[in-house]
Parts: sequence; structure tokens; C-alpha cells
Amino acid sequence: MSYYDEIRTEIETALNNGDLEEARYLLKREFSMPYIPEDVERQLNELNQRLRFLEADSYERKEASIEHLLHQLKGRPASQMAAVNALAERNLRTIIPEIQDWLSKDPVPEAAAMMIELLAEQEIAEEFTITKDGVEYTFAADAVTPVTRSEGFLQALHLLSNWLEKEPSLLELARTILVSKCYMALPLSYEAAESAQLAKDCLNEVCEAMGMQELYDSIVKKADENAILKSLS
Repeated sequence: MSYYDEIRTEIETALNNGDLEEARYLLKREFSMPYIPEDVERQLNELNQRLRFLEADSYERKEASIEHLLHQLKGRPASQMAAVNALAERNLRTIIPEIQDWLSKDPVPEAAAMMIELLAEQEIAEEFTITKDGVEYTFAADAVTPVTRSEGFLQALHLLSNWLEKEPSLLELARTILVSKCYMALPLSYEAAESAQLAKDCLNEVCEAMGMQELYDSIVKKADENAILKSLS
């Protein structure tokens, strides 16, 4: 097999596998050569036309997919949640006006919270407006602290981990509640000074659900006593 046969096979394999970036690189490399036999150049041009067709098809499918997801955002709660989950893999900068419009029109709270987290994670320097509990919030997404990096969340999780060290199943439930509370607070976030009360609220919900109020009272009493002793030292 000649060099050109090998190259043609490599390019065809890349195209067949959907590796358009590799095919593009190989074609560009061959077209940059100072000399290309006439019959080889014809074959390369045919492969390049195929590449362009596949690129156009890929772009159209991607655009159709985005349109579908944006349509889902306007649907039922489950549909909105599914759309936000799928958009987590996308560059949200390409659909900022659509997201701004969606957030301003009373979306499902859980889906809105997830979207705000995604915007914060991608550090998008644009303003968005959302109404929560009758209060309108306008925020710059890149100024929002993602949940898992907020001081209130981290310190509350630390407290819960200490309190429920011997109760791993309860700790997991408390952590789930903590994450939910912090997400639903977005675009606001809990401060470090609020972490103790936040942790107590999560613990209380868990203990109430499990019928373990005595455990809650015991943990909180000990925590309060330790806080008093620390303030006196």
C-alpha cells in the first residue's frame, strides 16, 4: 500500500468513525504539501466535500437539539428539569437571551436553581432576573457562589459530619437536605455566620422524619454548650 493509499484510508476511517476533527487535520496537512499528484488531489477533494457535508449535518443536528431543549424548558416541571440537566453539557453563552427570558417567566424553582448554578459554574458575566417568593432578584451570574463552594454550605456540612459521625445514613439524608436548601436559596448563598442554624435546620428535618427528636435535642444541646464554652475561652 502506497503512502497516499494509507492517507486516504486514514481519512476515510476518521470520517466513518465520526472523528471529524482528525479528518480535518489530515486533509489540511495533505493540502499543505508542495506537490500532490493529480489523481490524489481529486480523491482528497472528494473526501473534503464529504467532510464538509458531515460537518454541516453535525451542526444542523446540534442546532436542532438546542432548539428541542429550549422548547423543553417551557414545558412541564419534569421536562424543564430534563432540559436543564442536558444543558449542563452545553456552552450556555450561546443561549443567554433565551435563558434570561425563561428565568424571568416563573420557571419551576428546582430547575431555575439548577440553571443558576450552571451559569455560576460557567462564570457568565451577564445579568439575569428571577422572582422568588414575590421578590425580584437581578444578579450577575459570575458573582453567584456555586453551592459547593459557599462558606455556609461547607461549614454546615462540616458540623453535620461531626454531629452524625456515627450515623452515616442520617448524615446522607441531612446532606441531601442541605444541598437542596442551598440550591433553592440561589442566587443568594448562605454565609458562614448562618452555617450553624442551617445545619440545625437540616438535622431537625432528618430527626423529625425519622422520629428521632431526642437525638436532635441531644446534639443541639451539646453543640450549644460547646459554642458557649468556646465564646468564653
